[in-house]
Amino acid sequence: MNWLKLVALILGILVVSELNSWSILDNLFFVLTGLLVVSFVWSRFSLRGVDVTRETKSNRAQVGQTLVERVRIRNSSRFPKLWVEAIDHSDMPGHQISRVVNLNPNDANSWKVETWCSRRGRFQIGPLTLRSGDPFGLFPMETVVPDVRDLVVYPAVIDLVGFRLPVGDLPGGSATQRRTQFLTPNASGVRQYMPGDSFNRISWKSTARTGQLMVKEFELDPTSDIWIVVDMDMRHHARANVSQTMQARAMLNSPDGALPIEFWLDSTEEYSVTLGASLANHFLEQTRNVGMIFNNHNYDDILADRGPRQMTKILEQLAVMHADGRTPIAERLLTESIRFDRNSTVIIITPSTDEQWVRSVTQLVARGVRCVAVAIEPSTFDGSDSSLMVVSDLAAVGVPTYLVKHGDDINTALSTQGQGTQAQHV
Repeated sequence: MNWLKLVALILGILVVSELNSWSILDNLFFVLTGLLVVSFVWSRFSLRGVDVTRETKSNRAQVGQTLVERVRIRNSSRFPKLWVEAIDHSDMPGHQISRVVNLNPNDANSWKVETWCSRRGRFQIGPLTLRSGDPFGLFPMETVVPDVRDLVVYPAVIDLVGFRLPVGDLPGGSATQRRTQFLTPNASGVRQYMPGDSFNRISWKSTARTGQLMVKEFELDPTSDIWIVVDMDMRHHARANVSQTMQARAMLNSPDGALPIEFWLDSTEEYSVTLGASLANHFLEQTRNVGMIFNNHNYDDILADRGPRQMTKILEQLAVMHADGRTPIAERLLTESIRFDRNSTVIIITPSTDEQWVRSVTQLVARGVRCVAVAIEPSTFDGSDSSLMVVSDLAAVGVPTYLVKHGDDINTALSTQGQGTQAQHV
């Protein structure tokens, strides 16, 4: 440490001064000793009265959005702070608020940090380390501001304006005897109004006829159930190499400087998660029942439901989802097949090139379950095996298939059905 060297120098000067009786050494001894004392006292007060506040608008964000954080360092003491260094220890990619500031007595310094959210996940904002000391750097001071908050970054949700289920898979059919609080096309009857009922459910004809408020009751359409299966088997996921990533990003970089979501998708895992979130949002906006099944290590799932709360559940789960599964998607489909009936539509999202899972899909189709496949082409990420045979097999059994490659615009890719023309798209 610098102060130890200075102490050693002072002692050396003292010894030489006593041996030679040189007055200049005596003066130098007192000057250095005074410098040591002043620096020590200065450093003790360098961080006193300094406090930090950090503010973010929300503890939730989404890939493609900007996280805004405001930082304020205040000096409430009567002594100036020549320099105060703020060192941020947040683990969110690209988020750094570190800065060196100068503070006058009873002064404050604030700044705003904007960070582009490029990665989903659960991150930690904070803590913050404050460093300061004396002007000579002999006694550096450091203190930790233990203000730690969790930030969850949801995966991106892309508006799939061009995605349509095949005509044969469109919803329709008889209603099931399941009451629901949501408005559906299937009105099953009327009942007397109860406190808490929405006014838009009031049946004015029945109210006029009976002389008391009556509300409509609705039932769910079973064909509105959508199951999205996201394959997280680690053996089939791939990450794009540097050259492919740079090439794809160069193609996506628009002239106006705006960066599409695909700019940040550099692995089949990220594509799978983004596709799952976008498809779920697409159907939930249509007031459809949506459930999700994840072929990951914990075999997570989300029961079919509808509404904004369901979308929040899905985003919370997808935010921390990783390709850590070891079970083939074929086995997972067979295990979960008990959930699917003739009124269900199953959408499988996978980069797997194993043709075995196509056989599982074929069995579901044979039972009357509607299936749609979204195949992510792994060969466009790391040059591994191609999905050509899988897509061809799916076309042979009449399963509508959408092929997504690295760098593809997701909305465009899901607007082009590959059934019957998969080989040309590959």
